[in-house]
Amino acid sequence: MAFSFDTTYKNLDPNLYSRATPKRITNPDILVLNDGLCADIGLDTAELDADILAGQDLLEEPIAQAYAGHQYGSFTVLGDGRAMILGEHMHDGERYDIQLKGSGRTPYSRRGDGNATVSSMLREYLYSYAMQNLNIKTSRSLAVVRTDEAVARRRVEPGAILVRVMNSHIRYGTFQYVASQVPDELQRFTDYVIDRHYPRLHAKDCTYSEFFDAVMQSSIEMVVDWLRVGFIHGVMNTDNMSIDGETFDYGPCAFMNYYDEKAVFSSIDKHGRYAFGNQRRILRWNLERFAEALQPLCAQSVLTYNELKVTLDEFEDRFDAQYYTMMRKKLGIDAGGEEELVDELLAWLRISNADYTNTFLELETPGTFDDPLFATAEFEQLRDKLTAVGLDEELMQEANPRYIPRNYLVEDALKQYLDTGNLSRFTELLAVLENPYTSKHQDSQFQQPPPREFDAEYTTYCNT
Repeated sequence: MAFSFDTTYKNLDPNLYSRATPKRITNPDILVLNDGLCADIGLDTAELDADILAGQDLLEEPIAQAYAGHQYGSFTVLGDGRAMILGEHMHDGERYDIQLKGSGRTPYSRRGDGNATVSSMLREYLYSYAMQNLNIKTSRSLAVVRTDEAVARRRVEPGAILVRVMNSHIRYGTFQYVASQVPDELQRFTDYVIDRHYPRLHAKDCTYSEFFDAVMQSSIEMVVDWLRVGFIHGVMNTDNMSIDGETFDYGPCAFMNYYDEKAVFSSIDKHGRYAFGNQRRILRWNLERFAEALQPLCAQSVLTYNELKVTLDEFEDRFDAQYYTMMRKKLGIDAGGEEELVDELLAWLRISNADYTNTFLELETPGTFDDPLFATAEFEQLRDKLTAVGLDEELMQEANPRYIPRNYLVEDALKQYLDTGNLSRFTELLAVLENPYTSKHQDSQFQQPPPREFDAEYTTYCNT
């Protein structure tokens, strides 16, 4: 089977989306196809040719979604400027958005060309693949299809289309759009989202407040998982926050190597708004904006804004509980408590600027890395304290990846393709990241951080 579409979003108010048509492409070429994802959602790879994946052979008319968002703190009315949903694919009772990214202009493109470079689409494929295998809820990439055009960004590259799969592309910013542009539709739209993502809430007495609570919880779990593996999203605007707790929009993202809560790699985040250590604070800020978008429901239902505020006021305690539970697992501590010991390790990381991923692997198996930081008296004292209460190997192996997409390895793989058309380093990196919790290349390049000067200068871009 190719796709089995049942696109319910088209039943909503037409102000929430626009019809869209993928650009015409001569000789599209599939560069990467995710066989595992095809199996997961019931697709026959033999039926997924380049024309279907690039939107040349359509099963129904695609749509581009309208939404709004706070971008770096400023509210803007937006929409899918270089993306369109082919349809909602059904498999085993589950619904998945199939979206094309880089498929040409839409009614929301403004001055953009709607295109994407091949390197940015390969990058998103790799990062979403890694996040899925790191057990973090995420969008998934079905394929990257190379197009026949040249796309000019920082350099001229071949164009490409990413085929992205999500439970849905509804975001905080979608609610902001409905509340500000079509407020009469807010209750109907919220009911639709609850039906689609949180149907269990219909058994609750206070459905809308429970909905906000569920979204906050799924978002906390998502961001805590980012902190677990050292991921920096890079652009936590409210239009990039999934209502279902799925990580998505891998633009100027990166993984932190040397521990630094101020780590920023995005070319446009000049003031560190979305730095690694700031992601918790920004999540709270984004949830406040989401609550404001739901506020008109207070006049349409039994919901009161005070109920939303009560939930928001629980944010710090709930985030702390989720975070310390996660850190205890990383340190192999099976019991509760030990927050002071977690804080002591974090203080050591701040001072030492040690490699974040490898610190936990070294605690688990001493002598794994030849790094002088792991031979200091301070680190040995920490290990002794942790040995007394934790360092359970099984717990640690579940929480601590052996491998992450090291920034320099990602860049090296993309450069090889752009320079030579060879994807061998890219596919080798995918193979390593297929099982990131299993050591295959002990102390290899895949576990080595880059030179410190590399990270000091490393910059990522949106490429829109």
